[in-house]
Amino acid sequence: MAASMLRIALVQQNTVWQDPAANLARAGGFVEQAAKAGARVVVFPELFTLGFTMAPEPFAEAHPGPTSEALAALSRRFGLYIVGSAVEAHAPHPRNAAFVTAPDGSLVAVYRKIHPFSYGEENLHYTGGAECPVFEVDGVPCGLQICYDLRFPEPFRALAAQGAEVVFVPANWPVRRISAWSTLLAARAIENQLALCGVNRVGRDPHLEYPGKSAIHDCFGEVVAAGDASEGLVVGDIDLAQTRAWRERFPALRDRRVEVYAALGIQRSSPREP
Repeated sequence: MAASMLRIALVQQNTVWQDPAANLARAGGFVEQAAKAGARVVVFPELFTLGFTMAPEPFAEAHPGPTSEALAALSRRFGLYIVGSAVEAHAPHPRNAAFVTAPDGSLVAVYRKIHPFSYGEENLHYTGGAECPVFEVDGVPCGLQICYDLRFPEPFRALAAQGAEVVFVPANWPVRRISAWSTLLAARAIENQLALCGVNRVGRDPHLEYPGKSAIHDCFGEVVAAGDASEGLVVGDIDLAQTRAWRERFPALRDRRVEVYAALGIQRSSPREP
């Protein structure tokens, strides 16, 4: 039977630039704090062992690999689920991948970022993914997206159509666009009637400043828990019974007219070039 409540801990980490050993050494402390707070799921930011690097090749690894195995050991030790992120080996370029480890140490799911951030030239260094897997956390159907994916409603709708009730979004979202981060988290939650858990790093890398503002939104888009610009945990409870009741009572997902959307060419259209 699926859980009716999930306590989530988002790790607002000040990532040490391109230093996996240093960041993994700190991960255990965050997970221990989350376990003491009663969390069932711990979520780290995008590429939490590196920062948002455009030199991924030296850090590329398989899944399972060093990063996922280190988090799997923490999952077993503390008896909870962990969402992490690492550079995945792939040709012609590595992939920006998020993964989930379970309390028994198994690798539950791997998601490859569908939309490399072309504005920051991520598309020149990473290959985009092509799947939106749904996985279970204590029987609750969940999904993953990564940072820039938040600007695209289609994958979130695909996850909702597969029954996802919670979506985790690890990110490195800079201060200059933080209002969009908060707005889009709420929007994706509202339009898909699901909980959105967005975790953003804090501090600076060689190029940008990151303000945290991690947040857990419920199926109405309301903020359950939110962070500021400080390093630490953001902990909140997701009421899945509320999510299920709202979907049943307010049938927005069932009222979609996908045959009309297809006829309008919505899945194929894009803005005209200027």
